Amino acid sequence: MFVNFDINQLHVLVINQTSRDNILESSQSNIRVVNSFETGLSKSRNLALQHTDADIAMFSDDDTEYLAGALQTLQDAYLSYPEAAMISFQYLRENGELYKRYQKDSGYQNSKLHKQSLSSIEISIKPKLIKSHGITFNTCFGLGERFVCGEEQVFKDDVIKKNLKVAYVAKPVVIHRGKTSVPPENSKAYTEALVAQKYLLHNNLIYLWLIRYIWKLITRKVISFSEIGNIWHYGKTAIRDYKANCS
Repeated sequence: MFVNFDINQLHVLVINQTSRDNILESSQSNIRVVNSFETGLSKSRNLALQHTDADIAMFSDDDTEYLAGALQTLQDAYLSYPEAAMISFQYLRENGELYKRYQKDSGYQNSKLHKQSLSSIEISIKPKLIKSHGITFNTCFGLGERFVCGEEQVFKDDVIKKNLKVAYVAKPVVIHRGKTSVPPENSKAYTEALVAQKYLLHNNLIYLWLIRYIWKLITRKVISFSEIGNIWHYGKTAIRDYKANCS
C-alpha cells in the first residue's frame, strides 16, 4: 500500500476484524491496531472514526497503492478548501487509467456531489469535525450489512445534512488493483442499496424517484422492458426492509 513512502513517516490505524485466537499487534508506535470481534465494513470504519486522533484522515483498503504525490495532493486540497469537512479525490486502475468517469472541475460541490458515486478510497475527512457533529457510517450499508454498498454515499449525504461543506479535487491519489466489490447496476444487491440510500433523501417521494430511475435504466439500455418488474420489486423490498430494520 505504501511502497512510495517511508512507512516510519506515516501514521496508520488498522482496524482488524478477527477472532479472539488471532489477535494482531503492532510493535511500531506510528502503527496502531484495534482488534474487533464483530463483522461489517461500516462497523469497521466507525471504529476507525472512534479511535483516530488525526486532523485529516483517509480511508484505506489493503488492495490499494498510494501514489507518490498523494500526501501533497491531500495537503494542498485542504489548503485550497479549508472549510471542507470531507474532500473526495480520484483513483486509478492498474493500467493507470481513471477508474470511472469523473467530474472535470474541482471545488466545493455539495449539490453536484449528489450525482457522483463515491468509493471509500476516494474519501478524506477531518475526523474531529465529523465526530463533533455525531456523524458515523450507517451500519445498514456496506459489505456484511443488509445493503452491500452505498455506505459512502449515505455518509456524504449525512455530512451535507449537518450543513458541513464537502469538496472534490480532480486528482488521483491511489491505484486500486483488481475488481471492486460493487455489484452490477442492474443487480438485486445494487438496486436495493441504491433505493435504500435514496429513500433517506426522498422519504415518501421515493416511488416517484424509482419510476424515474427505471426509465433512465431503460433509456441507457442497462435493462430491458422485461426487467422493469424486477427492478420495481427490488426497490419495494429495499424500502420495506429499511423501514422495518434500519429506521
